[in-house]
Amino acid sequence: MDRAGAALGGLAFAVLIFGGFVAMRWVTRLLYATYRFAETMGLLLFALLLGYLLYRILLGSSDDPRRGL
Repeated sequence: MDRAGAALGGLAFAVLIFGGFVAMRWVTRLLYATYRFAETMGLLLFALLLGYLLYRILLGSSDDPRRGL
């Protein structure tokens, strides 16, 4: 009976260690995906802002009400 308990304890320990590795890998991938998404969205927003500013500069349009239509 002691051997069965020891084997069961060893198996539980191995499952715990393996589960920890799997959990750490999952969390690491989740954080990496979140980082890549935020980086992509930031780059997209920066490109949109830059494009909008260039559009406004090249067309010469202004929001100044004194300029008229």
